[in-house]
Amino acid sequence: MAAAKDCPAPVDINHADVAQLRCLHGIGEKRAAAIVAFREAHGPFPGPASLAAVVGPKMAQALRERVVVTPISRGALPNRP
Repeated sequence: MAAAKDCPAPVDINHADVAQLRCLHGIGEKRAAAIVAFREAHGPFPGPASLAAVVGPKMAQALRERVVVTPISRGALPNRP
């Protein structure tokens, strides 16, 4: 897990990298990478509850107090066909 000084509170799931996502209780290397991959494939998360698509509804509910969602500017989105 990343050092506490490197952990944002709360964690922005639309901007966090793998190391920042690992600051969340129950999120290890594989889940953090899955969150980033899902975000890259499907675009930004519309809200904290949408994290359930990656970690399941129980985990998403448990993390709800520790995550935030801020918009990603259109220029920051990857080009998709």
